[in-house]
Amino acid sequence: MLDAAVVVIGAGPVGLASAVELGVRGQSVVVLDEGDGTVDHPRAGGISMRTMEFHRRWGTVEDVRNCGFPDDYDLDIVFSTGFGGYQLIREHYPPLGEMGTPPESPERRQRCPQMWMDPILARAAASQESVEIRYGARVGDVEVAADGTVLVRYADAATGQEREVTARYALACDGAASATRTRLGIEMSGIELLNYSVGVFFRCPGLLEKVGEHQAARFIFISPDGPVGNLTVVDGMDLWRFTYMAGKERLDLEALDVESVMRRVLGEELEFDILSIAPWRRSQLVADSYRAGPVFLVGDSAHTMSPTGGFGANTGIGEAVDIGWKLDAVLRGWGGQGLLESYEVERRPIALRNTQAATSNFRGWYSTKDLGGLLEPGEDGDVLRREVGEELMAATRAEWESKGVILGYRYEDSPICVSDGSPAPADDYRVYEPTNRPGHRAPHAWLPDGRSVLDLYGEGFVLVDLGSEEADSAELLETGRAMGVPVRREALGQELADLYRTRFTLVRPDGHVAWRGDESPADAAAVWRVVTGHAVGASDATSSAQSQPAVS
Repeated sequence: MLDAAVVVIGAGPVGLASAVELGVRGQSVVVLDEGDGTVDHPRAGGISMRTMEFHRRWGTVEDVRNCGFPDDYDLDIVFSTGFGGYQLIREHYPPLGEMGTPPESPERRQRCPQMWMDPILARAAASQESVEIRYGARVGDVEVAADGTVLVRYADAATGQEREVTARYALACDGAASATRTRLGIEMSGIELLNYSVGVFFRCPGLLEKVGEHQAARFIFISPDGPVGNLTVVDGMDLWRFTYMAGKERLDLEALDVESVMRRVLGEELEFDILSIAPWRRSQLVADSYRAGPVFLVGDSAHTMSPTGGFGANTGIGEAVDIGWKLDAVLRGWGGQGLLESYEVERRPIALRNTQAATSNFRGWYSTKDLGGLLEPGEDGDVLRREVGEELMAATRAEWESKGVILGYRYEDSPICVSDGSPAPADDYRVYEPTNRPGHRAPHAWLPDGRSVLDLYGEGFVLVDLGSEEADSAELLETGRAMGVPVRREALGQELADLYRTRFTLVRPDGHVAWRGDESPADAAAVWRVVTGHAVGASDATSSAQSQPAVS
């Protein structure tokens, strides 16, 4: 007897999201984490539209919306030489309460610092009868038994007592320094060092009033030597995070006086209470493999990226959703092993893409101009500061406007999607082009009853049918059901035709398109074998499943 279907190692936002995704699907989960559930140093804070769509499906979206971050706090971006110095440029971004719902999604992005986000996810996970969270669990060995199951040994932090959990699968959500990844012998590739940084989480009531500044989501401080660091809002009230960019030389923490650096840009007289200090290494790394047998890497254990753009946790939560429905399908028996093999094929390219986007955003903080006269008073200094500000804002705008990264990712060459040979839309970090092309997120549209079409997706497969004759889809539906696949038809009418360019769109449990066509496929069984991971020789099976010409 196993203790759970899945053991999740790590109870950060990605580990907890994994538990929620599996829990709402009814799978038994044990989550192990060394901490006690509190967040002493919040890193993540921005919740993307796509992650908010997942919260919408999990039933936690109102908790996130009402987390406590003020709806009237302006989210401007400011480049300056420091409070009391010169402002290079300020770009206004409206507060959450004025953003409205974007046309591309039923949800707008949200600010929710990790100290609030983790408890929301933990409560959602614990509310599932099949999920158990064990805090104070120091994970040791992770072993794969002869029968392919996983055994995880851990020590109780309070008593030191050795314990173990057995499960069919394991998800390693134990962060950038993942001990599980190290034990599995999985290497990472990419850029090992972009710079060394130090994060300082601190409290300063009335900070903006004291320094005479208007509200902003982030202040980026530039000196004649380049970027000094940035100040990021945490709760919209008293809590802030200062990130000192120390350069590429390894830090001597004993000699580092980060408080002096803070005072140099925040103001010598400003009083603040430092709550925690966390040195870290900014890098762009992706694991060479996402899997070792029944153990899968999810989140920062699989990739590290600059936080410029807020892609890290959101990318990890996307992975949690991807592996979650696939594990559920395999555990229930209708999914084949090809589903699990597709996890790396689908998600690793997204990690490569998102880490590159994050690095591009980070490099945008470095001006190409000679900054020697940045602090010089007078007209020449004013001209330089204006030019530098405009340059930096243009170079980093994709950090604040990233719909292409957030919604436009697609699973090209996926072995569980039936390609129709249509050309891919441009993969632009800033611009999202809705499409029902296989591999893409199925587009959002509002239905006459006030729901989003995305609200139809999540439980099994959904066949979106823009036609009226139910008999036309009967063979595809009956074939899938005969193979044990949970699938239902949704007749939505031609009002969606501008976004769903074919009569039929088969949408996976994660909301991505598996197949599309204007007619029922000639070989319905071949389609189902591909999209459920049962195809042998995916390319041949995909070819036999195709029955439509390319659609633009």
